[in-house]
Amino acid sequence: MYGRTLSTLSRVLGVLALSVAVAGVLSLPATSWAKKPPKSTNAAVAALPAAPPAATAESLAATAQVACTPKKVLIVGDSFAVGLGMTLEQSLKPRGPVALASRGKVSSGLNTPKFYDWENALTDFLTTEKPDALVVMLGGNDAKNGKGTPEWSKDFQAKAARFLSIAAGRGVSIIWVGLPPMRDKTFSQKAWTANEAMRAACVTAKGCRFIDSWDLFADKAGNFSAKKPLGGKAVSLRGKDGVHFSAAGCKLLTDRVATGLTTAP
Repeated sequence: MYGRTLSTLSRVLGVLALSVAVAGVLSLPATSWAKKPPKSTNAAVAALPAAPPAATAESLAATAQVACTPKKVLIVGDSFAVGLGMTLEQSLKPRGPVALASRGKVSSGLNTPKFYDWENALTDFLTTEKPDALVVMLGGNDAKNGKGTPEWSKDFQAKAARFLSIAAGRGVSIIWVGLPPMRDKTFSQKAWTANEAMRAACVTAKGCRFIDSWDLFADKAGNFSAKKPLGGKAVSLRGKDGVHFSAAGCKLLTDRVATGLTTAP
């Protein structure tokens, strides 16, 4: 548009010579929003309207975030998922309006379909809720009651993959949240094994992202930590049982989940 305007002015004025130093026009693709745009070096031309201000990294990031933010999120899983459902709305609030449906089932798992059949339940939830994003936190009970052997891990991975295929087949984006370290060392090792199986299953499912929680609740050695320094003071992040999260722990994790939900893979 600027080129055609300059050409018109040149023909009308005839003898007017315009010398415009042009640094070039930058067209930012969606994947380069984190880069700082260069300073404009265009010379001022009084006859032309002022160009709009260059987009900042912050404004571009905000635009990308809005574009990625799902309209409706379905949360499923065991008691960990129940906790996430209580704070995820708060974590998502600054990022735009998002409808949430929390469908956690205490004491459930993929290895106990007689108690609660997650494959059938997920199929029903996807049909009734019609989410465009799914958050899963499941496997704590499976890990605690499982053997944690390579054979167990292989079987659990297959069950997780089958479970995820239900949502992936409907084009729903998925976030699977990994288990944290546990105070009981044996349970903690089993949780690590379950995480590796769930991570592998997520890799095979279209649109699935695995969100790690281990580092948020571990000490420098990677072991269970009940408290961590936040905002200059030690904050309790885990419940008295050494398994579940405190309210602060839930919020810490859902802030990470919210980031995963509102950023492109």
